[in-house]
Amino acid sequence: MQDPSKKPLEDPKKQMARSRPGMMLRGMLKVALIAIVASQIMTTAFTLLAQQIDAGLSPQIISVFGFVTCGLISMWLQADARRAFGLAKEKGFVAAARDGQSEPRIAADCPRRWLVVLHCELNPAAMPG
Repeated sequence: MQDPSKKPLEDPKKQMARSRPGMMLRGMLKVALIAIVASQIMTTAFTLLAQQIDAGLSPQIISVFGFVTCGLISMWLQADARRAFGLAKEKGFVAAARDGQSEPRIAADCPRRWLVVLHCELNPAAMPG
């Protein structure tokens, strides 16, 4: 008799398809958190420096600086991840996933590995496989 708690293994393609939205969400959250933290640090520094020049600095200027900085950091981070992935793939640090894996194999000695992983999370359809 079969044990009902043991389910047959699913097709790896189905597992990958199911995990893609989760990977994309994880990647987007990483980008958003990094962009927000970096933007807050830069906005604080901008505020301190700008208030020394003009004590009556408008809060709207500070808000605009924060929003623009956050958007620029987000775009820069995604572009840098794309560039790191391209270089890693070109130099052989990224290989196709093996059977049963949903993510590509990325060498441990890959330069800027975290950016390559971030690109894979943001773009699961572009992964080698």
